[in-house]
Amino acid sequence: METTRREFLKESLSALGFLALPGGWLFASPPGWKPKGKPNLVFGVISDTHLRTAVKGNGHGAHWPDKYLVSALRYFKEQKVDAIVHCGDMAHRGQTREMEFHAEAWKRVFGGVENGPVKLLVTGNHDVDGSGYGDFVKNRYPDPAERAKYVLATDMAANWERVWGEAYEPVWHKEVKGYHFFGRHWNVDYKDFAGLVNSSAAQCGLGEGTRPYFVLQHRRPYAELRKALSAHGNAVSFFGHNHWSASNWNVISLYGAFPCIQCPSCEPRGCTALTWDGYISKAKIEGREAENVGKGRQGYVVRVYDDMLTIERREFGEGGSLGADWVMPFGKEPHPFSKEELKKVIGEPQFSKSGKLRVESVKLESGEEAVKISIPLADGNPDSRVYAYEVVVIGEAGSQKLFKAVYAAGCNMGIGHETNGGVTALEIPKDELPPGKTLTVAVRPLTSLGTSGRAIATEFKASGGRTA
Repeated sequence: METTRREFLKESLSALGFLALPGGWLFASPPGWKPKGKPNLVFGVISDTHLRTAVKGNGHGAHWPDKYLVSALRYFKEQKVDAIVHCGDMAHRGQTREMEFHAEAWKRVFGGVENGPVKLLVTGNHDVDGSGYGDFVKNRYPDPAERAKYVLATDMAANWERVWGEAYEPVWHKEVKGYHFFGRHWNVDYKDFAGLVNSSAAQCGLGEGTRPYFVLQHRRPYAELRKALSAHGNAVSFFGHNHWSASNWNVISLYGAFPCIQCPSCEPRGCTALTWDGYISKAKIEGREAENVGKGRQGYVVRVYDDMLTIERREFGEGGSLGADWVMPFGKEPHPFSKEELKKVIGEPQFSKSGKLRVESVKLESGEEAVKISIPLADGNPDSRVYAYEVVVIGEAGSQKLFKAVYAAGCNMGIGHETNGGVTALEIPKDELPPGKTLTVAVRPLTSLGTSGRAIATEFKASGGRTA
């Protein structure tokens, strides 16, 4: 008996991993991963705010507003944080006025730079050289007198103390509510930073018990520091620089036994740096543009309890959570932030029972004929958030298959603020489609770690469709 088209499609989709077995979610949070009681310490984390404002007569470029920085500070204030971390790149062009702009935002929210939470600030490459691609400010101000007036790094110590009301220390140690923080400013030798951590280890009890301590800088720790942190244990590192979106769980990585957590950008232009596509889907993921994924101005709120810490991921432009908090119980083996353990708790995004694909013929701006696939938001599992969709188009029985992948609309934004109401559009030129006048389109939702939910599918009669 000849295989029916329905049986053929079921077998094909199952072989491709597009059909899941019935039942509950594959992954569930292990018991005991929910914090109890009030946290011992709460701190906010932002990075790469890149404020830029006009300085009279220097014509250095456009004004970039401080509204997202202010939004982040106000949220931190609402959460009653004990401290605020900034992982560098405050002054976009390395100009003193841009650092003052940050201090003015702080004053508006907290009433003065001497007020509010403890400041845990480090500089980045933009604060020091103005661009990260050479001596921008040095070249802009060849006259030493002019340079001294406008350029932050001509006397970082004096400018820092005047702007922030505290001494500038190339590497520093601060204690907040019994928890230790270590910071390194840009261009300071890593050996000096490792030396500070090593010399403080015994006095601060680093590595004793399960209480974490925190290491802050603009870039990922290099070898000397990784060695020191591995030796003392219990370190948690935060850094910025890359602007990688916190909607992607791959921003957590482990070096030995300590986690390094990349802080996303909160700059006016938006954080749209999505990456690690190869870990998520075999197909190239399309739709990276900000118009699709949303710009995203992001940061964290970290809450530390007796037995765990949690990291809330927040979007500060339109507001909202980026998804489930990251939870790190202390003293667990294997480490809960290893990729294998994270995959156990990220869950599976699912389409709602009413979710349906819409497929239609359209014309592109070029005049080329195409098929447009409109994918409903996969929000049927509130414990897991969709990051991308994998799409397969199957032609007549026995014909070739076309694989595509696309970022989920608004995956860079807070829940409830997705672009286009969360409907993701993928347009495929007709000459790319497999042969056959009746096509089947199947779509499954993916997380940023590549776990997937169940697919939905529909048939589409392509008028004048391709033939073999």
